[in-house]
Amino acid sequence: MPIAELNGVDLYYETTGTGERLVLTHGSWTDGSGWAPAVGALGERFEVVTWDRRGHSRSRTGPGPGSRDEDAADLAALVEHLGGPVHLVGSSYGSVVVLTLVARRPDLAASAVAHEPPLLDLLDGTTDPATAGAIAAVEQEIASVLALIDAGEHRRAAEQFIDHVAVGPGTWARFPEPWQATLEGNAPTFLDEQRDPTSRSIDTAALAAAAVPLMLTCGTEGPEWYGAVIAELSRLVPAARVEAIAGAGHVPHVTHTERWAATLLAFHEQLTPATPEEAR
Repeated sequence: MPIAELNGVDLYYETTGTGERLVLTHGSWTDGSGWAPAVGALGERFEVVTWDRRGHSRSRTGPGPGSRDEDAADLAALVEHLGGPVHLVGSSYGSVVVLTLVARRPDLAASAVAHEPPLLDLLDGTTDPATAGAIAAVEQEIASVLALIDAGEHRRAAEQFIDHVAVGPGTWARFPEPWQATLEGNAPTFLDEQRDPTSRSIDTAALAAAAVPLMLTCGTEGPEWYGAVIAELSRLVPAARVEAIAGAGHVPHVTHTERWAATLLAFHEQLTPATPEEAR
């Protein structure tokens, strides 16, 4: 069980497979084990690295509330510890972390894939009534989730987040108990994320200027506001490739693993092959 002491925090990570290095960054509430369904398929092509972000499960918390800047700095330190540049993949809030790293340290990224980053600030001032209504509804749900966390109702908060913010009604009940326990245990980290004023925005100018191949993905069956974020992000970063995962929602690496992995592999097959030195 590798532990790296980086930026004053012990970070847990695991490595599987051989090939070019691919680092997977998980979203809110969960941890690196959430990538388990996809690691086998990707491990035939890559050396796959999963990790727990600070404050999540097997990684330590920092001295104060966690922030997007700390997560991005941790990812940068992990890449440097492992040897970069590397290929990066992020899911949900993990995509915000990945995109932040690409914008700030493009030298560490050989490529990047971001699935449905919750960058709600990109939709500020939208004139589309449907999008505005969806944002108002999700903001209300998030406020309710935060109130439950504040009250110590971590399991209820996790259930409400999964069913009414991230995925859809009835999803929580289909999760196995170990997944539910992980989400419950990591509830305080969501509180940190939401109270970080930078967590919903990204430096799109720096992202567009980074010479890093980028793919943005979204599911066709999840909450519509994710698609609106992807559309706006692709407008601001026109070089980014956009792919929709048919039939999937917010966690396609779990629900539609083969389709998600095929989309990822197709993107990488179009990249210029890296030499062993460049890949590590």
